[in-house]
Amino acid sequence: MQTPGKAKRVRIYLSENDRREGKLLLRAVLELLRAERAAGATVLRAVEGFGPAGRLHASSLVDVAAALPLVVEWIDRAEDVERILPRVVALVGHGLITVDETEVALAAPRPVRDLQGSVKVRDVMSRDVLSVEPATPVHRVVELLMGRPYRAVPVVEAGRPVGIVTNSDLVRRGGLGIRVDLLRSLEGPELHETLQRLSGQDRTAAEVMTPAPVTVEADSPLPVAAELMARRRLKRLPVVDAEGLLVGVVSRLDLLRTAAAGLPTAVPGAGELGLARDEPLSRVMRTDVPTVHTDTSLAEVFQAVISTRLNRAFVVDQERRVVGLVSDAELIERVTPALRPSALRALMQRLPFAHPREDAVGSHARGRTAGDVMTRAFARAPESALLSEAIAAMLRDGQKVLAVTDPAGRLVGIVDRADLLHGLVLPP
Repeated sequence: MQTPGKAKRVRIYLSENDRREGKLLLRAVLELLRAERAAGATVLRAVEGFGPAGRLHASSLVDVAAALPLVVEWIDRAEDVERILPRVVALVGHGLITVDETEVALAAPRPVRDLQGSVKVRDVMSRDVLSVEPATPVHRVVELLMGRPYRAVPVVEAGRPVGIVTNSDLVRRGGLGIRVDLLRSLEGPELHETLQRLSGQDRTAAEVMTPAPVTVEADSPLPVAAELMARRRLKRLPVVDAEGLLVGVVSRLDLLRTAAAGLPTAVPGAGELGLARDEPLSRVMRTDVPTVHTDTSLAEVFQAVISTRLNRAFVVDQERRVVGLVSDAELIERVTPALRPSALRALMQRLPFAHPREDAVGSHARGRTAGDVMTRAFARAPESALLSEAIAAMLRDGQKVLAVTDPAGRLVGIVDRADLLHGLVLPP
């Protein structure tokens, strides 16, 4: 939980000897909750109890001591419970799971581990900050962001941040209809038409921004910014001075670069972020990886790419070894202008990429299968790799996601920058 207030409490009743595919069910449930970024879970071991079968389980009875009842208690935001619970139910399969409303009176996590705090936010932040005023037209905001490596801009009034305009704000409230990073895939006339349409809507930054943005002071220890971003799932924070004036922006990428500085040798920057070199990548990876094969049709590739927030799918062979990567930007670049509007609509609204003719997608694209449009430039690391090694690999290859493989090279998981930062600064 991020803050006190209304929440949902889930209780999952298990037995100590319950198993799924050779693994203890308790361990499988905890791994699922952690992979889905649940706020946390606690396991309670019962002294005695009985279930529908009427069999008494008690710690004083040696012959059944290994089958004592267990309760996994999980408290989280209502939207996160709604998102994760169906997967928990499918995993558990039988027994009892309850959900009830609860009130969180205190939500103060333990401090980030192993942080000395000598590195300050101002030491790693970007000082060349683009900002706009509340009255700046939305089409001007888009034009400014198109030439920048980042996808958000603070809105300032008298030098103080009063809001922030993000990619999501521009799509949801700004009428853009396409993420800023995909605009580059549009042909000249298409791009001009999009900007002209925005200009005609006459919206301003104040109308579409997220107000009261989370900020951090320049003299704050770097771990403060790291934990804020990890817990609140933010990509960047406006940085202010003691008077509240905007002086920079610190991003998730800035923090990962600091953690990776000087690797593989240990440096103060890595230690400042609490980098635990004995933590394997498997602890933070997610196993719900969208995959396709080299002969998968483009229409199916679109479905795989839009199936998760990552907007990417790995291409694997018959042995599930990774051979390529397909992103939404690459798909848009590969289809012709005739098909681009429907392709963009499918990607942005996460709808099936349908067309009246079965072969139309292939006929309007430079390539017909995943193998034709994939890139072989992707980052990978074994599940036994340390977080530091994974960060270094992702930064070296300039990738936003990393394939996690088993000893045989088969794909077993995926991590992105948010997963890595989460693993660095939050307790296991």
